[in-house]
Amino acid sequence: MDYVIEEMNINNVEYYARVNALAWKQSYKGIVNDDFLELINTEEEIQKAILNLKERINDSSRRFLLNYNNEYVGILRVRKTKYEKYSECGELGALYLLDSIKKKGFGKILFSKAINELKDMGYSKMIIGCLQENPSNEFYKHMGGKFVDTNPFTLPNGQELMENLYYYEQIEKIKKVI
Repeated sequence: MDYVIEEMNINNVEYYARVNALAWKQSYKGIVNDDFLELINTEEEIQKAILNLKERINDSSRRFLLNYNNEYVGILRVRKTKYEKYSECGELGALYLLDSIKKKGFGKILFSKAINELKDMGYSKMIIGCLQENPSNEFYKHMGGKFVDTNPFTLPNGQELMENLYYYEQIEKIKKVI
């Protein structure tokens, strides 16, 4: 496998935004409203996302891109959790792969990168939110996540969804699963 995981920076922020939008369109078809998925993939919305990411380039999140065979095909974001109930946790906030690269082991590679980054940020516990209808729920369970809660999730267009929360008590031990 010829791949590189790059930290997001001013030079690759556009690719991060584009991969994120396309991965949402591919991954959430049939789960998220089609109009919303089409909207976030318009050039106007992608440009807004790029500007937004540039403004937050130095925030406390860490963002990465997966480059496989000289093409950006995945993204990863880790951060301090947004879930108040799990405030002691780091959060895997985004792990998206384009359909063309799924089921080739890259999910585990990015998951492992998330663990290492969260440990480096000083976290020993991790939480992940995953939309209930997303097939990735099985991946997070397979990677040792313990289902602990559900959480309402509202998209900017007002669509209300539910996400499952997966808790990892000791991220030090997760590497053994990979």
